[in-house]
Amino acid sequence: MAGNDVPSPATFLLTRNAALDLRRIHTRSRREWGQDVADQYLADLYAAMGVAAANPEQGRLRQHRSAPFLMVPARQHFVIYDLVPQGVAVLTVQHQVRDIETLIAQLTPAFVTEVERLKRKV
Repeated sequence: MAGNDVPSPATFLLTRNAALDLRRIHTRSRREWGQDVADQYLADLYAAMGVAAANPEQGRLRQHRSAPFLMVPARQHFVIYDLVPQGVAVLTVQHQVRDIETLIAQLTPAFVTEVERLKRKV
């Protein structure tokens, strides 16, 4: 790195599925607790995704539940992601009360396809 080069910030990409999850979370939060609370909750989820992108290995702590993917807690949700050359690809954002293991097993083929598509974009 040259003297004036600034390291690039960690990057996370949202899959279509993750973007829809976030939209549903925000809509439900707004309906239940109001706009300000919903906006803050979503900001907290985005912050957790940024932390996961900056420190992707922390997702290995819960990988036994989300294998073959990585997972970190984010307020009352889990962010499930995989590593891609650009950073991390957020695959889904699920409430912690969900049966994560079954959900991952059902969605793994679609997630693998999405991750492979993102890896080819490099």
